[in-house]
Amino acid sequence: MKRINLLLCFVLFVCVYLSYCNKPLIETMDHEDHRSHSSLLNIYGEPLQPCRPKGSSDRRGSWNSNGYCDETGGGVHQICVEVDKTPNFSYTTGQGRWSEGRRGKNHCMCLGAWALYKARQERGEIPETNDELQCEAIMDDALHSGYVNKWNTWNGNELPDQIVQGVDALYEQCYEKGNDSQKEYLQSLYDNLINEL
Repeated sequence: MKRINLLLCFVLFVCVYLSYCNKPLIETMDHEDHRSHSSLLNIYGEPLQPCRPKGSSDRRGSWNSNGYCDETGGGVHQICVEVDKTPNFSYTTGQGRWSEGRRGKNHCMCLGAWALYKARQERGEIPETNDELQCEAIMDDALHSGYVNKWNTWNGNELPDQIVQGVDALYEQCYEKGNDSQKEYLQSLYDNLINEL
């Protein structure tokens, strides 16, 4: 009975709070998400950009409510890709065929899935892809040492040391696309990660 009363009190508090603020819960959460992005950097050392294209109503890209691949709590959906440039991505990484239904869209890919996808390409098991990354939408945390284990695991489907192919492919694609200052920042992230491995 005490638990029910506590639950009812909590629900009442939330309703009163939201009425007082005159904001629905979703808008409140969006505002908090948006506010936090001003301090997040991409792998070029610039403000993180959304993965979801501007004006898109797509809500299924594994991004947050504002379209960012910013899982700052240790999450793994941090690699923004153009799905059309990653044929059969979900199938070749052991996830079924859901990515075929996302043609024409971007998606926040998991670190481990990206690394597996590139490792399988390196082994010649699947066709090679290139230029699929939206580098401005990839958070610099993806190349910090705290995420190393996330690169090397993927639902039991991983290959030994797949982090090497995943990190190298990200570095090579985004380095090629960057300007001088972007390349310098990316190079320092890459070097720091390699030195810590």
